[in-house]
Amino acid sequence: MPYRIQRIEDFVGQLESGDLKLRVRVLESERAAPKANILQMATMYTAMSGTLLNIGVTMGSQGNQLVANGSFVGAGVFLALLVASLRRVKKLDKFETMM
Repeated sequence: MPYRIQRIEDFVGQLESGDLKLRVRVLESERAAPKANILQMATMYTAMSGTLLNIGVTMGSQGNQLVANGSFVGAGVFLALLVASLRRVKKLDKFETMM
């Protein structure tokens, strides 16, 4: 019994001094990380699409159709990426419910 107490004291001492580190895996957060990454990219796609759409409308109303059309095309590309991201999130949700 004294040997166990000594081992526990050594263990606590190592923890307090920082010589020993504990690693804990949390499966829920590991599963949520890819979904959070996809949602973050979807947010960026939304912002870029909205910005390009705004630029397109502004330039179109000022008579610069070439820049406006380019902005509308760019907004469409980012909108397509957004839809693809949301489909990936839906697929991940479906996969998680199956587990």
